[in-house]
Amino acid sequence: MLNAGNVKVTDLLCVTPPWIPEGAHAMTQVVELPPADDGVAPHRHSGPVFGYVLEGRILFELEGEAPREIVAGDAFWEPGGDVVHYQVANLEQNSWSRFLAVCICAPGIDMITMLEPDEIAARDHLRHPSARRHTQ
Repeated sequence: MLNAGNVKVTDLLCVTPPWIPEGAHAMTQVVELPPADDGVAPHRHSGPVFGYVLEGRILFELEGEAPREIVAGDAFWEPGGDVVHYQVANLEQNSWSRFLAVCICAPGIDMITMLEPDEIAARDHLRHPSARRHTQ
């Protein structure tokens, strides 16, 4: 933490992101999830995403990781690239949840790509065991 006069800076998250290609750009967004909303369907980002929960509680699941709750005041990140982001759902039943996302976008690739059902099924084995869709 840095303190200089009346300014207080608190480190929330320190990670080493993957290499960022020349020509990439950054996009900052506020994402707002209505009460009990399932959020965005499975997708991937072209580059790393760094986030901070402004209010509420969110269920967050990345490929290979157990789904986890993140709450207001928590920071998070995802590497982007081939890693699938399965869940970003609002756990609040009666109020909105909001988070700030800073996305590093690879040049020439959409910031977000939605997965088709066949790819979701083909990658199910890569999900954390607690989140897998046990199919017949």
